[in-house]
Amino acid sequence: MYLRKVNMNNEQEERYQKALQLMTDEKWLAASSLLEDLINESPSDDVTKTLVLALYRAKQYARAFVYFTEQPEVFTSDKGHARLAVHLLLHNQSYITARLFITDLPLDWQAEFEGLIAEAERTAEEKFQTTIQTALRSFYHLGDCPLSEQQERLGAARQLPLTEYLTGAQFLLRDPYAHQLIKAALVDTLRQLGIDRLMALRWLDGREYSINPAKLPAIEELPVVQDLHQALAARLANQNPSEYQLASQELQLQLMLLYPLIEDKVIDADGWIDCLVGQIQGEQVSGQPAILATQRQLNRVIDDLGEKP
Repeated sequence: MYLRKVNMNNEQEERYQKALQLMTDEKWLAASSLLEDLINESPSDDVTKTLVLALYRAKQYARAFVYFTEQPEVFTSDKGHARLAVHLLLHNQSYITARLFITDLPLDWQAEFEGLIAEAERTAEEKFQTTIQTALRSFYHLGDCPLSEQQERLGAARQLPLTEYLTGAQFLLRDPYAHQLIKAALVDTLRQLGIDRLMALRWLDGREYSINPAKLPAIEELPVVQDLHQALAARLANQNPSEYQLASQELQLQLMLLYPLIEDKVIDADGWIDCLVGQIQGEQVSGQPAILATQRQLNRVIDDLGEKP
């Protein structure tokens, strides 16, 4: 698995070769020290993979995880490095991140790695039951916290085994105090995980909607979202670039808050953009009461985000 890095100067190449020799001699920490210097001077996929391997062998799992998360995609090109990534994630108790990592790998790799992840989760549930239950309580009570802490707890929940993660997710999707941005991010994670079951989602209007994450497209894959972007570009891109940028940012926030109900709520892309642009330009918009009502609801949430420290 050791890699030869080209496109270095002679002195860097010498240090890289020295690091490889240290790894051959199983002097993992010494090798990783050289490689950390090199990656700061001459970042590359090869050095990243070699450094993560050295740190992993040195049992420096937290440090290896930091470098892995900067370029996870470079570990998908061959099965050996994909396996290294999965083992590293499991050593960091990042079970959900491990499951997300394998979703784009070849199916036969996925089957093998899913077995490794499931076994690690079962072991954790047996050995660390109290710790997992404490983490689960922190997860499903995140609605008690301000948005910044909700985001932190959502990230920390990726260290839960899948069963506990789903328990917390099902509770949070119905929690009126969990922020809609958190719910949208959670739904998207469940979509990527391929969770094929009906789940209830309480949205901003107080109603509950039935969703199946596995059957949801990503936001940008929705035809109506493409229609919205095209309508906005036609309206402002050439005429007023600064307003176009502002409206694009506002639209993106709206879409994040609407997900996964975008198709239910946006039934007229042109009318939606008319209302959005009209509000940005301070114009009186008429004839679109349903769209205006939904956008005002979204704007209250967006304005509240702007007031947070």
